[in-house]
Amino acid sequence: MRAALIDKPFSVKFTHVSEPMITKANEVKIQTFVTGICGSEVHAFHGTHPFRIPPLVSGHEVAGVIIEVGSDVKDYKVGDRVTVEPHYGCGLCNLCKEGRYNICSQKLVLGAKDWSGSFGEFFVVPEQTVIKLPDNLSFEKGVLIEPIAVGMHAVRQSGLSVGQTVAIIGTGPIGLGVMLSAKMAGASKIIMTDALDFNLEVAQKMGCKYTINALKEDVFRKVLEITDGKGVDVTYIAFGNESTFADALKITKRGGAISEIAIVGVPVKIPISTLQLNEIRLYGSNMYTRIDFEIVRDAIANGDFDVEPLISKIMPIEEVEKAMKIVDKKLENVIKVLLKF
Repeated sequence: MRAALIDKPFSVKFTHVSEPMITKANEVKIQTFVTGICGSEVHAFHGTHPFRIPPLVSGHEVAGVIIEVGSDVKDYKVGDRVTVEPHYGCGLCNLCKEGRYNICSQKLVLGAKDWSGSFGEFFVVPEQTVIKLPDNLSFEKGVLIEPIAVGMHAVRQSGLSVGQTVAIIGTGPIGLGVMLSAKMAGASKIIMTDALDFNLEVAQKMGCKYTINALKEDVFRKVLEITDGKGVDVTYIAFGNESTFADALKITKRGGAISEIAIVGVPVKIPISTLQLNEIRLYGSNMYTRIDFEIVRDAIANGDFDVEPLISKIMPIEEVEKAMKIVDKKLENVIKVLLKF
């Protein structure tokens, strides 16, 4: 089958690889129509991702059509338009039984290790990961359910309430997903920070009133100005390094909360005394569960989430090397680059 193969660090190529086959009765085979390049694929491209380790066919943001089902599959049929929740747990541990399979220690993730991902023309998944797409939802928008669901999970987990104020550090696809989800939850003010004016302009187009370029403005001063000196109720870290953690602790009000979503490649030092003195709650947020996917799917299909501004470029899978370089090196102003089969 046709595929984009990350064969070694800093090398990705369009090639042909072995086609995955159904081997279990509960499995579904899907033909990829559109897939997205995620930041985690860039980490895999660099050879720094903890479990997306070259050589591999990565990819987990996807929309396509079912072409084959196993004998035990009941809820889906050949021809269904679908996306997938690209992970599942062992099903046996206490976390899985509690519905928290997203943090199961034995969890498997599409496009990692031995599970061939959506950078291939076909891939195979267990039935419980499959999610139908409404007929009015394009494949391109269907791909965006996954990154936005990351933001939805973080917002739901943080317990954001109607009327609370929010800061989002990082205005890529995940941060913008947080913004849409926080608006749905009833946030009164949403502030987004980034180092790229283009990203902040996209945030404004999508309805974010308050944006701050962290390289040009004093984030702490601006946030206090917008929140009447209080700081925000919840800060979401969608881009992580030492300085963003420090900023988060500064701009979060006493008794507030911080949600850490970003993949951070190196250890960071934080002023832990600020966390303690101000009784700030610190949450880790890892991917999502099915309910996050379903909420986001329905919000996009119903027109509640305008995700069109997220799609910056659609390229054929044959141009994967060029596409990866655009995302990795910021050769063009892009939020989300999609690959089409």
